[in-house]
Amino acid sequence: MKIKLLYIIIIAVSFFFFNCESSNIRFDDAGVYPKNTTDTTTVDTVFFTTQILPVFQNNCGSCHFAGNNPDFESPDMYNNLINGNYLNIADPENSNLFYLPDPGHADDYLTATEHVLIVKWIEQGALEN
Repeated sequence: MKIKLLYIIIIAVSFFFFNCESSNIRFDDAGVYPKNTTDTTTVDTVFFTTQILPVFQNNCGSCHFAGNNPDFESPDMYNNLINGNYLNIADPENSNLFYLPDPGHADDYLTATEHVLIVKWIEQGALEN
């Protein structure tokens, strides 16, 4: 009985990992973000409080909470991002936010649209607006 249950679990886990497709973007084997993404989202002004904050809270907050850097549940999240060297205003695609703890980690949980939105926000100066 235990062996049969073990086989069922192995099959279920295998099915999940090998047959699921994702709309999330991935870095290539060299850790490079695919610049030829099909996302053509155009954004005028990106607002931290209404657009970026919810993305971080909904996609990152369940693991990055008090005691985990960056802390996406802290009321001081914005200052943690700015002062924690997570954002690269000069080269947003190469922000540590996308590369720590390893290349692609952030994009395992972000859609292409969310990634582009965050990059646009950083390009616009990562304002606390």
